[in-house]
This record gives sequence, C-alpha cells and structure tokens, in this order.
Amino acid sequence: MGYTFKRPDPAAMERILTQFPYSPEGAILRLAWLEGLSREEIAALTWDQVQFEGNALTLPDRTVPLAPSAEDCLRERYRLYAQRDPHVIISDRYQRPMPPESVSRLARTALDTEGQKVSLKDLRQDFVIRQLQTHDWTYAARVSGMAVSTLRGSFSQYFQDHRDAAPELPPDSEYLLWRIVQQEGSSVVGLALWMGWKLQMQPGEILNLTWSQVDLDRGLLRLPDREIPMGSRLSRLLGDVCDHRKDPAQDRVLLTPGTGKPMDLARLSTVIRTALIRGGLEQLSLGDLSRLSRRGSQRQTVLARLSAVGSMTREEVMDLLGVSKSAALKLLNQLRQDGAVVRIGGCYYPAGAVVLPEDQSAAVTAYLAAHGTAVRKELAELLNLPPAQCTALLRRMADRGELLLTGKRYALPPKEKPLETN
Repeated sequence: MGYTFKRPDPAAMERILTQFPYSPEGAILRLAWLEGLSREEIAALTWDQVQFEGNALTLPDRTVPLAPSAEDCLRERYRLYAQRDPHVIISDRYQRPMPPESVSRLARTALDTEGQKVSLKDLRQDFVIRQLQTHDWTYAARVSGMAVSTLRGSFSQYFQDHRDAAPELPPDSEYLLWRIVQQEGSSVVGLALWMGWKLQMQPGEILNLTWSQVDLDRGLLRLPDREIPMGSRLSRLLGDVCDHRKDPAQDRVLLTPGTGKPMDLARLSTVIRTALIRGGLEQLSLGDLSRLSRRGSQRQTVLARLSAVGSMTREEVMDLLGVSKSAALKLLNQLRQDGAVVRIGGCYYPAGAVVLPEDQSAAVTAYLAAHGTAVRKELAELLNLPPAQCTALLRRMADRGELLLTGKRYALPPKEKPLETN
C-alpha cells in the first residue's frame, strides 16, 4: 500500500513558526513546508547554497525562491551561526551538523506543540500541492525537483485546472489594461500589473522581487531560474522608485504604502483586483495576467514544434507546455477552429501538411486511377500520414469495396462492363 500523506493546518503551522522564529526547529519546518526540501536535503543544506542576494536556495537539482518567513529565519541564523559551521542546521547543544534522524525528531517536537500529526515528508508534499494550486505543472516541477509525469500521477486531484484556462475577455481588454497601467504608473499596482502582463511573471515572483535582482544598468530582472529583459518602460519606472526609496536597507521592491514593509500576497491581490475592477476588467486577477500573455506564446510554441516534427498527440502537447489534459485539449481545439491545425485520429498536424480526412479517399482513388497500383508507403507519403493511420484508412476503403489488395499492392477494382443489348 502506498504512502498516504496528511496535510497540516496552515493556521497551526503559522503559530508554530511564530513560536520558533530562528531556532533549528523553526528553520527545519520552514525549509520543509515553505521551501519543499526533504529531510536529507535539510540536513545537508550549507550556507553557500543560500543565496540571500538572489533570494533563493540553490540545490543540486533545482533553485527554490525563498519565502519571506524562511528568508528572515535564515538571515538570523546566518548572523548567529554561519561562522561556526558551514551547515545551516546545527545542534544548539553540540554546535555540529545534525543527522537526518535528529532533524525529524526536532520537527516532531515542534509540530506536537500544536497537535500536528504530520511528518517532514507531509510538509514537503503540502508545498508541492500549494505550487500546483497557484502555478502550473512546469513551475511546480521546477521548484520541487519532481518530473511533470510524477506530479500528474500523484497530485492531479490538487491541480486547479481552471487556472490553465484564461478567462474570456472583452475585445478591448488590451486597451483597458494599458489604460490601467498608465494610470497606476510606478505604484505597487502599476509595477505588479506590468510584470505579470508583459513579463509573464508569477504572483510569487512579483511579490518576492528584491532590488538585488534588479539590474538597472543592463535592464534585466535576475530571477533564481532565469533572466528577464525589463524593457524601457519598466526600467524607467523601477529607476524612479529606486531613486526615491525611503529605506535603502529594505531590499524588497513592492512595499506597503505608509508602513514601508514588504507587501504580502493577500494585500497585493486585493489592490490589484480593485484596480482591475475599477478599470473594467472585473473578471481578471493578477494570476490571470501571466496566463493571458502565456496563452499566445503557448500557441506559437505548439505551432513551431508541429512544424518541426510534423505531428503531435495531446499528451505530447501536455508535456511540451506543462499543462493539464483539459488545457491542452482546449488549446488544440482553438487551433483547429482557427484552421491552424488538423486532427486525424489521435494526432494533430499543421494545416496544409496533410490531406483532410474528408478528402483522403478521393485522393487515394485519384492516385490509383493515374498510377494503377501502389504500396502502402506511397499512399502514406501521398497523404502525409503515419503508416498505422494510412493502414486503417486503406482497410476501411477495402472493406467498402473501393480497393483491392493483391500481395502488398493496392489497386482500384475493375470497372463493371455494361450489359450488351440486342
């Protein structure tokens, strides 16, 4: 029987983290629940893998953005303990690295304070679930180190499928969005909308952006897993914000007006929704913006791959884009309606690259009328179909009496001679 994991109570977890702000227990729980590290990864984590400037953990197989609570905890531990040992988690008593068993024991002690009957493995699984509920398959695979196929096999029930599908928008949505971002300028809302819409950044990436990731000289945002050209408009806006920073020691870009503290996701989502509703786009949220922009790029990605390989199945499109089955089907159906692709059986082809299904029988008949006989390979090349699909078509035509198969060659049946009349 497979492992059945349990999800923790978020409110209880927050209380535990408050109780253990930077102790080994607090660091262990943050690394498992907020960063998705396994017990072994936590025990082995060293300070050279903690990139405070890049706001990320760099593991051998992945890079994970640092959550605010995890960053605060690790910064304090670095100040107190980094000179004593290169490992992030060391024993308070013995001042040396902990084996994985001791890591689990400390976590258990802290979790018991709030009656949380979960393990470190459960906390890592909960991290994966939250990524699937707020991002897409590709992002969850990237930050968890799991393959997309593994995620689909174990976590499909948690994936928020509606997030793959961008909402229906009014025809003037581009104009409305542009008007909103112009009105907002360099405000938190204006910056966040532009980064989500034009740079295709995820809400968490926008929220956690730091000035150490902003390269104004080269016009780049240096995220943990990629670099994004800002463009002239965002460079100008961020340059203006940077010049008027009240607290240069505060590294976060998006701050709450008035308090000057880093903005949290709930507050950011609220002010974004307010601005969008006021601007006539009440059906949109911050998370939708990157998906709207990505929808066009997904279309181009699929068409480019089809042009290169000739045909694709729905499953291949899912793997290419890292989206769910229904999202891949919706995109492919839209491409069919637009006349960009043709579906034959379970495969999709670029329009014009294959003979349409309704014309295939006539094409075979015309070819045989001109050439007499043909083997399957010739007819498959004529129709630009895989051998298996061509065989199925030829078999149906033979069953209907439209073809004769002699050995390996197909031919048209002889025409019946008209009856002679006296």
